[in-house]
Amino acid sequence: MWYVIQTQTGREQELTECIERVLKGNGYRACFVIEQECVWRNAGELLEYQKPLFPSYVIADTDTPEEFFLALKRVPKLSKLLRTDCEFWAIREEEKKLLCQMMELDEQSVAVSPLSTLVRRSLVTLDKDGNILNAKAPLSFFQDKIVRKRIRKRIVTVEVELLGEKRRIELGIRLPEDK
Repeated sequence: MWYVIQTQTGREQELTECIERVLKGNGYRACFVIEQECVWRNAGELLEYQKPLFPSYVIADTDTPEEFFLALKRVPKLSKLLRTDCEFWAIREEEKKLLCQMMELDEQSVAVSPLSTLVRRSLVTLDKDGNILNAKAPLSFFQDKIVRKRIRKRIVTVEVELLGEKRRIELGIRLPEDK
């Protein structure tokens, strides 16, 4: 199962590295941050960069959340394994499958190579009015859930049920003329 760890925004990667260093894989299979590919326009040129898809969240793959929770107390970074009143906050199976589809991975690949947890920009085709006619993964899963399009900035906002609540997520897009 995947469980959610919360940390300070901007320190997600630092926390995963610290967990790897302190716990050395004890009590979990993988600890990772899902990142997304984005672009920034500078002087008319598109520059690529990556940022967390879910700021302040780190995901741990473990079958023993209680043991992992206790081991996490040895990590000197600010973090907490999220939980409800009676159990730890697990990512539901259908959410896990959707996230794996977005990263274009099968579920076993994440445990083997958590470094490949990147949601790439979706190639889209537009009509003359700027409406999206066709989209490749990951936007293809959410095409009917688009609530805002900013084509010039190469971003669309979708509203989906993820991590236990309705969320608005910005996904990067790529046009055929982009390099």
